[in-house]
Amino acid sequence: MEEAYKCIICGEDAYPSTEKASCSYCGKVEKADYLCGRGHYICEECRLASPEELVKKTCQHSGEKDPVKIAELLMKHPAITAYGSEHHYMVAAVILAALRNNGIVEVDASMIDRAIARAKRIPLGACGSWGACGAAVGVGIAFSVAWNVDMMSEEGRSVIMKLVSEALEEISKIKGPRCCKASVYAALNVVKRFLKERFNVSFVEQRVRCPFKAVLRQHCLGVKCPYYGE
Repeated sequence: MEEAYKCIICGEDAYPSTEKASCSYCGKVEKADYLCGRGHYICEECRLASPEELVKKTCQHSGEKDPVKIAELLMKHPAITAYGSEHHYMVAAVILAALRNNGIVEVDASMIDRAIARAKRIPLGACGSWGACGAAVGVGIAFSVAWNVDMMSEEGRSVIMKLVSEALEEISKIKGPRCCKASVYAALNVVKRFLKERFNVSFVEQRVRCPFKAVLRQHCLGVKCPYYGE
């Protein structure tokens, strides 16, 4: 009997394959060694990628318009830990990818690199030590890079600070202890609301049901979390 592995993206069995497939993260097309029933394949480079490499590759390649879906794909990869500062720069990068894919801003690889570099300055645990979750600050970084905002900007400076404050408010409603996954969802839902109101972007609305209970284990907030789902 052929040896099967669980697909990290959908949970279905992935079996040995000889077909060509596109990597679900970087998009590279090659002969797949393992393929799940839903067609998910992960190339060796992406399997072994560091969190930063994975975020860059995925956000440069992805054509997905919904930033939550891009983030959830990334968070399903084992390189993205249950809790970690990679969530800060992931938020910034997926927003830039979504802005590009919705035709709002032209985004190149250097902009994603710049956003990641800025967000990497935010320390782990900033939500407690700074009073500002890195996922929320990542929202501001993304729009700052997208619109080339600096301290002398007029409207852009105000808009990005308002977005960060709204993201912080949504994250604060979840209370504690911290959950990086919930913070990502909350921050990106603020962004989606802004894109709808400001740019008339429409998304297929589905209630977020966080699939990371098993990863979070005893630290999962459970029914206290608005994104909790069995």
